[in-house]
Parts: sequence; structure tokens; C-alpha cells
Amino acid sequence: MQVYQYDQVESTQDLAKDYLKNKNKKKAAFVAQSQTNGYGKRGRFFYSPAQTGIYFSMAFPNFEIVREKINLLTPCIATNVVDVLRKFYPQKDFCLKWVNDIYLKNKKVAGILTEYENSGLIIGVGINIATHDFPEQIRFKAGYISDTLFEHKKMTNELLQAVDLASKNYGQNQFMEQYRKLSWLIGKRVNLKLGKKEVTGLVKTIDDAGKLVILTNNEAHSFSSGEVTKVELT
Repeated sequence: MQVYQYDQVESTQDLAKDYLKNKNKKKAAFVAQSQTNGYGKRGRFFYSPAQTGIYFSMAFPNFEIVREKINLLTPCIATNVVDVLRKFYPQKDFCLKWVNDIYLKNKKVAGILTEYENSGLIIGVGINIATHDFPEQIRFKAGYISDTLFEHKKMTNELLQAVDLASKNYGQNQFMEQYRKLSWLIGKRVNLKLGKKEVTGLVKTIDDAGKLVILTNNEAHSFSSGEVTKVELT
């Protein structure tokens, strides 16, 4: 896998899209020290200052999607990313917010984005390792992992390997037991936004297909998509 390194880019995700658009046939990774226009799910701005985080996107040309297993891709990536973070920060209690965010102390410290372009898959990962000074609009929900310096190159390389492995193994759902153990939502009341509709209820589990199971009005309902917009903390 070719790894391209940059000091600053607008977005590693856009670099990966351009790479696929140019009909390249080998998988590649785009790693930046900072991004001026990084984004996450639903195009939301992802704050990416220099020297304090890890930001990369991986491009997989001609990626064959196992459609009946596709809901497992992001959970598998998230589980593998947490495995790497735990290796470097064994004392930290990382949690997963279904489906694509990593939390620490009730604040988001990392996000994962999967997109499909030109018959290929793009996986983007952004992690706030030591980012402190967040813009005011995200300060209440964004967090960071550590105050100390970190091994950017070593950690990034291990994360790239972990994401690559997830792209191959997501169809095997053995990791879902660990994903559930890491879940920030199971046992909590949440609001799930589904377009213009919103569902409120207690998260019972996340099933082996990667679906969020919410108990509402004493009935269990499974959801393969949607955004958890509110979590009632105990």
C-alpha cells in the first residue's frame, strides 16, 4: 500500500476521492499533519489542527461490497481503531457511540467516515490525540486523549494496518461481542434521528448485523441507519 504524507491539506478524504477518480488500481493512504477543511459524517467540519491529532483516509479501488454485511464495516473499523488506541493508552476507558464515533469521558475523541466513490471505498479516520483548543461551537462535545507527546508515525502506521484488516474481515462478525462491550449507548435512553422522524427509547443492544436495537413502548425495533442525537447520561 502506498502511503502519501502531507503537512497540510484541505481534506484527506478529498485526496482519496481524486485518487479513485483517476482510476488508480492499488490501495493507498493519505496522511496529513493538519486539514483546513476536514469533514465527517453528513459533511460536518472536523477540526484538524497541526501536530495534535491523526488524520488519514484510505482508498480501496474496485472494492467489492458484501451488501448483506455492509452494516458491519464501520463497527469493525471502530473496534480495530480502539484496539490500537488501547495499546498506546491502556489506562483510558474508550467507548463507542453507534455507529462511527469513539468517546472518552462522554466526549468525542475520534470519528470514522466511510464513503463509496467511483466503484471504490474510502475510509477516513480523525483522532484528537492532544487537541485542546477547540472552536466554541464544538467545545462542549469534543474531547482529547492525552496531554503528552505521542508517536505520530508509529501510531498512524498501526492504525492504517488495523483499518486495512477491518476492510477484509468485516463480514465475520466475531468482533461484535467486543463492540457491544465498548458501547457507550447500551442501557441508555437515546434519541435517534431518522430523516425528519425521531425515535426515543432505551438501547437494548446492537445485534450481530450491526443494527441498533431500541426498546420503545415495550417493543424492540432495529435500525440500520440514523443518528443518535441525544444520550441521557446517568
